[in-house]
Amino acid sequence: MDMLLACYDALAEDIRLAGKSAGKGDVAGRCRYSEHALLLIGHLESWVSLLDESELAASLASFYSYLRAETLRLQFCSEPDKFIDLALVVCETRAAWQKKQSVELSQIGAGAEAIQLTGEPEGATLRFLASV
Repeated sequence: MDMLLACYDALAEDIRLAGKSAGKGDVAGRCRYSEHALLLIGHLESWVSLLDESELAASLASFYSYLRAETLRLQFCSEPDKFIDLALVVCETRAAWQKKQSVELSQIGAGAEAIQLTGEPEGATLRFLASV
């Protein structure tokens, strides 16, 4: 999950920097950051087919297709705000993934129980957590 979040972070940053470059009239910079954003989108898309949940896979495929189309459409735009809007969509999606990760981690923690081992020298007790 951490790799996914890192990809979303990099994608949002590339889109933001493409917008910043577009606003300054830096065509080469806009193209460089947009190209990297498109590569990240392709990388994210490559994992969709490995998902077990077909509904999630279809939703992500549609989302990544939208991101690709918008990134390409923005190549004809010089308004940084349009790029920022797209970067925010990526950030919102990243937040949803992070929330999912937090819920999963809290469920793992809730399913853990303390186990005591006794019989150590001088009545010492060892404790550790084990998921059940």
